[in-house]
Amino acid sequence: MQETRKPKVLFNDMSNLVQMVAKDISPSLILSGMPGLGKTFLTIQKLKDLGLKEGDHYIHVKGRSTAAGMFITLYENRDKLIIFDDCDSVFNDKDAINLLKGALDSYDKRTISWLAAKPLKDSDGDNLPRFFDFEGRIIFITNVSSKKIDTAIKSRSFLIDITLTTDQMIQRMKDLLPEIEPSIKNIKIKRDALNAIKAVNKKFEGVEVNFRSLIKAIRIRQAGFKNWKSMIADQIIPA
Repeated sequence: MQETRKPKVLFNDMSNLVQMVAKDISPSLILSGMPGLGKTFLTIQKLKDLGLKEGDHYIHVKGRSTAAGMFITLYENRDKLIIFDDCDSVFNDKDAINLLKGALDSYDKRTISWLAAKPLKDSDGDNLPRFFDFEGRIIFITNVSSKKIDTAIKSRSFLIDITLTTDQMIQRMKDLLPEIEPSIKNIKIKRDALNAIKAVNKKFEGVEVNFRSLIKAIRIRQAGFKNWKSMIADQIIPA
């Protein structure tokens, strides 16, 4: 059913869900799906539009996270909105999964526990409590398909998987073309770049069709090289 929905509808739904978490209507959201869709960019932009400031109202955690690191982050920001971005390593750690279950839950009171033999320490070297009440909110952004995410985690949170078909991705890039690489004002350059990607995609399999590839293509086209089409192809055809 999702593949029949227009990208505008999917991303509008995503924006609405981000707003619900930002306004504390819901405590958590999982944004899953393929890379290169702009999930992080659009999330941060929505928070800014709502007047939230990084550091004051939310924090943005990127990259690998251990269970211990997650517990410390949750404790130190227990009244804030936390964005866990590309922290997919937690799905391979049972302790981290259990922490995430507690943090994502829909209960008003969410108690997070760390019952190891040795207590964890904060940045000042002081012992952290063995458990605490988490009153913040979480947006977890991942490239992992929703089908591969633990069922118990999915059941505790709003979730939207915005994986798109290639045709949907191309339509999405077309819709947002004027906003991509805003320093480049010539829309013809951007159209040329997108058309080059479409042409390569028709000819080859496994082409990288996403916003990262579009940005590469626009920059190559902007440079004005005579062989810009082949240069774009080299960047997006899988090795």
